[in-house]
Amino acid sequence: MTVEAAFIVTWTLFLFVFLIYLSFYSYDKCVLFQDAYAVCFRGSIQKEEDQIVPYISAHMKEQFGKKYFAASMVQGSVDRQGNVTDVIGECKVQVPIRSVFTLYGREGWHIRTRARAQIINPTHIIRKSRRLENVIRSGE
Repeated sequence: MTVEAAFIVTWTLFLFVFLIYLSFYSYDKCVLFQDAYAVCFRGSIQKEEDQIVPYISAHMKEQFGKKYFAASMVQGSVDRQGNVTDVIGECKVQVPIRSVFTLYGREGWHIRTRARAQIINPTHIIRKSRRLENVIRSGE
């Protein structure tokens, strides 16, 4: 009975630790996407379209901050294609148990997420809407 209890306690402890690290992974993935989208959206509404990529690059590290559990090497990159901006965020969740038990490679669990926002100029849209409203009112 002692041998059986030793196995049960060991596997129960392993299961709890695995679930804790799995929750760290889920939390880090959600926060990484949230941060990537927030900085992408803030960059996409800049007035000067040629300043979008420099704005995102300058504010990315500030947005990512130090709020991740068990994650290391949080980094991001920005790409602009036409009127769409993409921010790719990456990090690794460090798992103390090696690849046999983590179901992944030796370096830990890798998280990669991509946020996309369409580039818009709010001032331009408001002015167009007001012009359209004035045309409609003058036609009445």
